Amino acid sequence: MAKQLLTSSLVAPAFLGLNTQESSVANDPSFALEANNCVIDQYGRLGSRKGWFYRTIGSTGVNLKGIHPFIAVDGTNTVLSYSNTLFYKGTATLTTLTPTTTDTITVGNWDTVTLNDRSYFFQRGYKPLYYTNETTPDEFKSIDQHASYTGTAPAANICMSAYGRLWAADTTTNKTTVYFSDLLDGAKWGTGSAGSLNIAGVLPKGSDVITGLAAHNGYLIIFCKENIIIFQDNDSFGGNFDVSTMQLVEVIDGVGCTARDSIQNIGTDVLFLSSTGLRSLGRTIDQKSLPLDDLTKNVRDTFVNIAKRESDQGAIKACYFPDEAIYVITFPEAALSYIFDTRTKLENAALRVTTWSAQNHAAMVHDKTTDVMYFAQADGIAEYGLYTDNGTHYVMRYFTNHFDMGSPNISKIIKRAAVTAIGSSAQQFTLKIGYEYTTSYFSFPFNLSGQVISEYGIDEYGANAAVLAEYNSGIALDRIDSSVAGAGSIVQLGIETTIDGAQLSVQKLDIYAKQGKVL
Repeated sequence: MAKQLLTSSLVAPAFLGLNTQESSVANDPSFALEANNCVIDQYGRLGSRKGWFYRTIGSTGVNLKGIHPFIAVDGTNTVLSYSNTLFYKGTATLTTLTPTTTDTITVGNWDTVTLNDRSYFFQRGYKPLYYTNETTPDEFKSIDQHASYTGTAPAANICMSAYGRLWAADTTTNKTTVYFSDLLDGAKWGTGSAGSLNIAGVLPKGSDVITGLAAHNGYLIIFCKENIIIFQDNDSFGGNFDVSTMQLVEVIDGVGCTARDSIQNIGTDVLFLSSTGLRSLGRTIDQKSLPLDDLTKNVRDTFVNIAKRESDQGAIKACYFPDEAIYVITFPEAALSYIFDTRTKLENAALRVTTWSAQNHAAMVHDKTTDVMYFAQADGIAEYGLYTDNGTHYVMRYFTNHFDMGSPNISKIIKRAAVTAIGSSAQQFTLKIGYEYTTSYFSFPFNLSGQVISEYGIDEYGANAAVLAEYNSGIALDRIDSSVAGAGSIVQLGIETTIDGAQLSVQKLDIYAKQGKVL
């Protein structure tokens, strides 16, 4: 009598993202042990990430360190950027800007913000700079040269524009004071309602240093390395944040922020890198005294180890890209980015995670005017998009966790496997099968079909009517179904494919096996 055929299907593989934290055989099969150069798309499918391409032409070797889209009150958007020694404006062409300052600038780790019609640049040890077109085109000077300048602007490493004023902290000599400018004028630091707030008196253990600032839901949030201090004004936010009535709301002891540029407001929450993983602040503000959500629960040990190995925490950069609802954090020494899908949290309050490899962006920023994500690159400004890295292909890899097909005590003789892919473009596709927790795999290479996709607004439906392409609903669907080999009680499936100009998503994995001996 023929033995029963065992089948296993994974619909929307890796829907729950990476899980490298728990024992892999106990994981939900919707988790992945590897999901590199991937995203979880809006339909819950595992898909290839986009790449990047240069917007800048002919600026070889500028070695940009940061980008700041300066959006003036009238909506005019001027993209400003900088290297260690120079400043620029523009995207396709970088026009050099030379600030009038007595400082010799040798480091490009600026914290850049906008308040009204001026963009401000803050960096520890340097006089703050401002850029404006208020009265003179491309006016770019140290802040002490502005006509309305009063007091002494701090040479701070951290700056935030919020509630109608500038907030700054972390100077060479003072790590526990937050300085704030006058209302609606970032050049006034000694008149009006300008002032300072020293947090030393509220630190639970007596010492800490400020590492970042944030504003959320009417709160002033001061991040330290080991504490988070939250202030609120006392006038129900009557038109502005009243600094004369600020009162302490809460001090969260034992957790803080380790990287200034990891702090990102995603609209409904504030995310930041701590020494124990990526954290969410919103739940603590709303529900007081509850632990902060650890968004990296499923990848915690690996993620924390990579973060700690970065010798310069100031080089860790992050960006929230609302168009795809992703929070991207890049570790430059590892050349690796972790991508957190912010659409919804999992049952354990973690976010779905994938990774991107070979990432060498010096900084990232979301341009709200054009709704694109820019990267600071060696040869200028790059944009997130297309499906190559500046014309070079990259490899998408996905591996399931180890699973037993519901029969842990029976050996499985794998006979066939099938992969359903969407968006294929004739690229090579390799299916891998491994057994018994080994990293030695049977590999089965294929070439996906090269179906041409045409959509409304493109080819015969758009302005270019001379190019006739058949409309086929915009979906290329390919199913690989092939004989495979091997046997074991524990099985793992994987795929590798080259992404070279076209998107690919994995819709389904199927595996068919005969029962072997009882173990």
